[in-house]
Amino acid sequence: MPYAYESGDILSTTIPASQRTYYEQLLLDTIRVQSILMNFCSYKEDFEAVKSGRMTFTEVLDAAPNWEAHPESTVWLKGGHLDSRQVSLELEIHGDVLKFNDYADQVTYWNRGDLRGLVRGKLGQLVTDEIDILARNAFLDHTSPYYAGGKTTRTGLLAADIMTPSYVEDVVVDLEEANIPGIFSPEDGGSKSIVCVTTPRVIRDIRHAAESPWMEVNAYEQTGRIFRNEVGMWNGVRFIKSNRLHMRNYGEVLAESTLVSDTVPGQGAATTDGVYTVGQAGATAYITVVDGSVFSVGDSLTIHAGSAGAPPSEDDGTQETRRIVSIDGNNISFDTPLLKDHTAGDVVTNGRDVHASLFIGGPSVVMGVGERPNIRVLPKIDDLQLVNRYSWRGFLKLQMYRPEYTRIVYTSGAALSI
Repeated sequence: MPYAYESGDILSTTIPASQRTYYEQLLLDTIRVQSILMNFCSYKEDFEAVKSGRMTFTEVLDAAPNWEAHPESTVWLKGGHLDSRQVSLELEIHGDVLKFNDYADQVTYWNRGDLRGLVRGKLGQLVTDEIDILARNAFLDHTSPYYAGGKTTRTGLLAADIMTPSYVEDVVVDLEEANIPGIFSPEDGGSKSIVCVTTPRVIRDIRHAAESPWMEVNAYEQTGRIFRNEVGMWNGVRFIKSNRLHMRNYGEVLAESTLVSDTVPGQGAATTDGVYTVGQAGATAYITVVDGSVFSVGDSLTIHAGSAGAPPSEDDGTQETRRIVSIDGNNISFDTPLLKDHTAGDVVTNGRDVHASLFIGGPSVVMGVGERPNIRVLPKIDDLQLVNRYSWRGFLKLQMYRPEYTRIVYTSGAALSI
């Protein structure tokens, strides 16, 4: 057989090129529909960059006018000087895979060949989440972030350092003084405006501030809601909410411990959370930490790599955050199972939540693509040919390239009285 190894494995090609192009576009459409932050990034493709792994963008700067009058004897003008600046992107390989058994009840509909549903569903969501996190991290890689209350770091924020309308006004004036153009409306003939992508908690803080004449979506006059997840407008800023910018436990460390032993996906969920029966039969329903007494039921903990005393980092892709539903000595059970491996000694942190507010006055993050995100249907290579494998990969980079078009404000969030 042309596709047989000596061992007897039967291999087939993944997806015909024509179908791959279709699912590639379907995957991109899914990302655009479901993502919040990617929609505010510039998108550049250079398929030749696959060879070099690098993309370079060149921007020609505006010339500076000379407004002095010229004498009558003027023959030659020196002329305006044109200059440029460049940004280079080192492309990165990103991807992941979903694996499941032919008889796994929760995914049997995929086994019927519903690849389109898979791309729009769980695999599409997996890609969307990663791209959105990469976009968020690129926005957060800003040269001059602002911290509420005059603080200088995220860990310095206190509970009272919340977003107020005065911060919004200051940011708007700062962008206007810098001649930042604003984001184009997606509608034909629409106007430009500053967009603030922030968290639901920050939206609440602004709305409930004493001096806030908030304009609700249903009170818009002629502008109306034009962006997905747009929740209101104030002082010429359109506000969009996304929990992607709610950075749980990224502030001051309030309590922490470490894992006693390695954990595996599926571990850590309580047998019941009052409503749901969670986790798989036979899975360990808890994790064990060195000292469970420092935590309380209801705390949201982040398990992450790093050093003791330090909060999680947005660059750590191994981290997971879960809410505690029960504590038995040093054994802690969560509301949902862990979905990643964690190593003994990893830090378990309960810290102050940080809320990032992105004020976007123009395209400041670029998504450079050498190979589009695309799916791969991999052959079953286990002895019983039971394990399905659907993966995605892309050769791309999201990077800040115009920091002057964006302002970032880090705050805490007011506690809810519920």
